[in-house]
Amino acid sequence: MSEISVVTIAKNEGKYIDNFLRNVQWADEIIVVDNGSKDNTKELARHYTSKIYTYFGKNLGLLKQYAISKATKKWILLLDVDEHVSIELRKEIKLLLSTKNKKGVFMIPYRNYFLGHGMKASYLKYSKTRFFKKDFVFVTSVPIHEEVYSKFKKGYLKGNILHYSFRSVGQTLRKFTYYASVEAPLLFRKGERTNLKKLTLYPLHMFWSLFIKEKGYRDGIWGFGLAMCFMYYEFAKYIMLLKEQLKNP
Repeated sequence: MSEISVVTIAKNEGKYIDNFLRNVQWADEIIVVDNGSKDNTKELARHYTSKIYTYFGKNLGLLKQYAISKATKKWILLLDVDEHVSIELRKEIKLLLSTKNKKGVFMIPYRNYFLGHGMKASYLKYSKTRFFKKDFVFVTSVPIHEEVYSKFKKGYLKGNILHYSFRSVGQTLRKFTYYASVEAPLLFRKGERTNLKKLTLYPLHMFWSLFIKEKGYRDGIWGFGLAMCFMYYEFAKYIMLLKEQLKNP
């Protein structure tokens, strides 16, 4: 396969990085940027690549900018450790690079999983810019929910990235607690403030929107469970915003 660097960020991913790297070992180059792991993440990664770098910091956008800068191949496939390349996507990328392709930026659809269940809800069906020529994009410098932007016209691939973001209820709640802790100070600096409505009605609206409006009910008990986790996320965000208000009266 021609000129592909797989790029990822890892921190304490010892349980999962072996499966991730085995899934992408077909690439010409694998770049792993370790964000201060205290487990065996780096040791396991060395079985697959010598291109392991260390970068300390909590800004995910800056981490991914740094990781992309270390890639030496023409094309970048940007993935998180909980994202796997489907067989269909791998074949599609191989076919794409064997043709006279005129585009340099591609969106890839996601298939999301909750507790191992492939989800059908509308809000979990989306695509992201994840395959591109190295100099054709820029990554936003934000702590979480970073985006990959490009001024060039995008193409769209059909094969899925398999996203195992929600591995257990406990892990999902810890992830959302972290997101809330990062977002609350950002919201405070933007002038947003918490009130009783945001603490009560907003989480309930989040559940209704995801489970009913966005058809989370199609996933049965898994859809109910994930919608409840998102409801917790909304509540945690405004509780932490309240803490910011109390610290800065």
